[in-house]
Amino acid sequence: MVDGKISKVRSTLPKASYIYGPFIPLLKIVKDLQIDTILEKFLNKEESELVLSIAMAKVVRALPIKNTALWLQGTYLSKLFNISPSASELSRLIDKIGSSSLYRDFSKELIKNLNPKESILYDITSIPSYSKLPIFEYGHPKDHEELPQINLAMVMEKIRSIPLGFEIYPGSIPDMVTLERFANNLGSLISSILLVLDRGFFKYENLKSISRFDYIIAASLVRKEVKTVFAKSSSTIQKAKNVMIYGEQAMFCKEVTLRIEDMDLKGYFYYDPVREGEEKEEFHRKLSEKRDQIEKLELRKGVIERAKEIAGTYSKYLQVIVKDNKIMAKPRDKAISAIEHRMGKFLLVYQGNYTGLECLMYYRERDNIEKAFEMLKNDLEIFPLRGKSVETIRGTIFVLFLALIMRLAMLKKMKESGLLKKYSLEMAMIELEKLHIIEKDDGSIEELERTKKQKLILEAFES
Repeated sequence: MVDGKISKVRSTLPKASYIYGPFIPLLKIVKDLQIDTILEKFLNKEESELVLSIAMAKVVRALPIKNTALWLQGTYLSKLFNISPSASELSRLIDKIGSSSLYRDFSKELIKNLNPKESILYDITSIPSYSKLPIFEYGHPKDHEELPQINLAMVMEKIRSIPLGFEIYPGSIPDMVTLERFANNLGSLISSILLVLDRGFFKYENLKSISRFDYIIAASLVRKEVKTVFAKSSSTIQKAKNVMIYGEQAMFCKEVTLRIEDMDLKGYFYYDPVREGEEKEEFHRKLSEKRDQIEKLELRKGVIERAKEIAGTYSKYLQVIVKDNKIMAKPRDKAISAIEHRMGKFLLVYQGNYTGLECLMYYRERDNIEKAFEMLKNDLEIFPLRGKSVETIRGTIFVLFLALIMRLAMLKKMKESGLLKKYSLEMAMIELEKLHIIEKDDGSIEELERTKKQKLILEAFES
């Protein structure tokens, strides 16, 4: 009834439905970190929006970039940014990015905006490829040893767990060369740098190279000077005056000094009883598995060589012999005792003014960058890398770098809000993908009602 008369109800029908939910927190992160503003300094608005779309699509769905264009057509981003890119358009844009200094310029602007004070986590990983490009060279990859590789170096701010920049280098270039170049570039942007490095960088030449920076680095037992510290400190570490509480756990920490050639170094020697127990359990479990595998081998030509292959790095702890027509793997007790004596103990060498607790806290934060590499390789599917040109590879890594920033920012929000106890990031994305917006035939847009689960997830991002 309209004004006392019967009137025909005119309804607008849905014209299309678009995936909306996952982009609510992602767009907020983009704004908070000013990623869109930075991109528009170096790309036009359309290109900037397209790059953001690809990166956000990678966070939601780890699709190959060539398939991303098709998926984006069914998302809210196609309406927000008015994009409908083809695979060839995406490829051209990625090549353009890889041909420019955008990835470096972006990092400089990001660092200016974030203004990180110190504690820069640095690490390097190898990325194998089937590509025949000259930049892929044989080095020391952890995976796919039969493939050539590039080295991907990355720095991350510890406090906010945000990647600040990356570089790629030919696979044969030593890790320290990449670190020096990176540190020199960062030195002009960040007033106070604390490098946190793993034991792979612990070499005399490397320590000399980074001597102008503050650093915390795990010492490698390869050097005799480090072995001496272990031998002297192990017998005196378990004293009440050396007790330190870390994360509600009691462990031992002792200040030490050592001299490597012409360098006097400061360090902290740690003994963690809980870690010792975990390492012993893991060591003996794997050693037992190796013994079982070896002793199940049939006696035939080459069986000793095969047994050594199975033992791998555990060969020094097992003596493989043939007795009574059986192959046996006998434990080498002295070698096992020596490795057990070192379990739960480690040495951090540092430069600067840091307590034993601070050194340990900073070093344990290195897990963040290792997790970031795992995320790139697994969740964002960078590994193994394919590309027809260096420009394509560099542009692809930049898009994944943006996706990594967003993904880590989402994880941090979920952890701070407690949401991570209920949902993994993948589960949250799946739930949010169910939240659509409807485009009606009159052109208007309407969001569907949010479920309780979707409201809970979006509250964590203050959206």
